[in-house]
Amino acid sequence: MAAPGLVESWLEVFNLTAADLRAWGLAWARVAPSVTLVPAFGLRALPGPARAALGLAIAACVAPALTPLAASSKLAWPVLLLQQMALGLPVALVAAVGIWTLVMVGGVVDDLRGARAESSIAVLDKPIGPTGVLMGLLGCWLFLQSGGPARIAEALIRPGLAFKQPLLGAALHLTQGIQIALAVAAPLIAASLVLQLASALVTRAANPAHLQPVLEPLKSLALLGILALLLDRLLTASAGLLLHLP
Repeated sequence: MAAPGLVESWLEVFNLTAADLRAWGLAWARVAPSVTLVPAFGLRALPGPARAALGLAIAACVAPALTPLAASSKLAWPVLLLQQMALGLPVALVAAVGIWTLVMVGGVVDDLRGARAESSIAVLDKPIGPTGVLMGLLGCWLFLQSGGPARIAEALIRPGLAFKQPLLGAALHLTQGIQIALAVAAPLIAASLVLQLASALVTRAANPAHLQPVLEPLKSLALLGILALLLDRLLTASAGLLLHLP
């Protein structure tokens, strides 16, 4: 009688069946888009193996619900994995919308302030301005603080997860994220125009004195003050996006 192989020994130690192992693979495929796209999971700040391990940790919560699917599906294994990744993609997009909405608002503030010094931060996977970095990190904290990983697992745990509901949810959340960003950007842009006009009038009246070096920091301070006034509503709206995964 041949000795059991490594996989068979591992399954026996953990009291798992081949269907359980397939379910882990399917669960990891569903979780992989979220681990890849949601900034709160680290993006380039974590090496690939660490992100794979993080995906397996979340997949451990999803796998038991997918055991019947793994045991009964007639699809080829690679096709089934691609199908599960496609099912997990809309959930990942929905989970990331709230964070990127905050990043967009921070980017608008940076553009209006003329803060062109870009900061490259691995967690956000792109070079952005200082206010955008701060808002993005705030969004990641809000995601983790509100139980984002658990909500992703809850959204992915349904064995009968279909394309329709997650796709509609992703489209709705993307639309809401754009609406939130525009609602906050509009008063900031209006205030910037007023401040720019006031700065031009003051500079013209004070000619030949050079007041521009004094007025520019005051403009930045005023825009940051307006953002601070809007921050409570902005965070509430962004949290609403994070808390309503499909």
